[in-house]
Amino acid sequence: MTLPSTQTGYGFQRGNRKLVKYESIPVKQPGDNQVLLKVEAAGMCSSDNHILIAQEQGTADEFIMGHEIAGQLVNVGSKIDTKTYPIGGRFAIFISRACGICKNCRKGKDNQCVGPGSSQGFGITTDGGYQEYLLVDNLRCLVPIPDNVSYEIAAVATDSVLTPFHAISKVRHLLGPTSKVLVVGLGGLGLNAVQILKSFGCYVVGTDIKQEVAKVAIESGANEFHTDLHKSNIEESSFDVSFDFCGYDASHKVCSDFTAKGGKIMMVGLGKARVKVQHYHLARREIDLIYSFGGYSQELSEVFQWISLGKIKPIATLADMSKLPEYLDKLGKGQVSGRMVFKPKL
Repeated sequence: MTLPSTQTGYGFQRGNRKLVKYESIPVKQPGDNQVLLKVEAAGMCSSDNHILIAQEQGTADEFIMGHEIAGQLVNVGSKIDTKTYPIGGRFAIFISRACGICKNCRKGKDNQCVGPGSSQGFGITTDGGYQEYLLVDNLRCLVPIPDNVSYEIAAVATDSVLTPFHAISKVRHLLGPTSKVLVVGLGGLGLNAVQILKSFGCYVVGTDIKQEVAKVAIESGANEFHTDLHKSNIEESSFDVSFDFCGYDASHKVCSDFTAKGGKIMMVGLGKARVKVQHYHLARREIDLIYSFGGYSQELSEVFQWISLGKIKPIATLADMSKLPEYLDKLGKGQVSGRMVFKPKL
């Protein structure tokens, strides 16, 4: 394959709260222990807008965004084991550039790496998938994609499926046919959560302010859908586990009001940096408030197996990457449903 010398990408630029298009980015060739991934699909996430708005100090002044990445290897360094990393091999990227050797990584908790470069994440603080080619120097971040899983679904799986899968795994021991579970927020994360939860036989109720997601919520496995639980016939304090996939004051209040005594609230969504916790309301009912972020690389491999077996069927809409700025702006205005995935030169 003849590779171009330059490429186009989209990303962060300090002082600019909109996605920036970068022209003539060099296509870097791999060193001895590096590989070059041709990006076949890159998913869009609400976190992309958060990165642009937050403008956090410590972040590079410029970098290519896009943290849901899948593609094929097109070039490898001279010291790479080509049986493990063959040319043409299909891989997704585990978002965290985890070291693999720190105390957390050795426990398998590589989303909580505390080793060198632990604050780095593809497309979040360092170059990601909103470009045509990505140079990868941390090979443990490459997770093989099953043959019957498409690039666009694999890209979505790295966050939109892994994140709810990880959160649900934290309370898996509580889930079963007699469990009543609430899912607040039925975007990309919430709809995948519904599918995962149904595999445990739970009674799942979904809620979202958008009435238009009702049909897909029921198709995904929700037993009920409501736009406002407070105006429904559902009793307060009646759910064993509640998942907040929004991360706003309003969504947290719904979970607080409807979780049963001794129940669990899983905080997953990152809509706001701070939410008002219903302190006394939760304390007197001994409700556990549990936070969850991303997932482990081992869980991503497991997620791929679930998808390969048809246990999870993520919903993804594919578009040309040139449409990315337009769709990211729509996402910020709440005008995008489900998950958008972009391919360079579709």
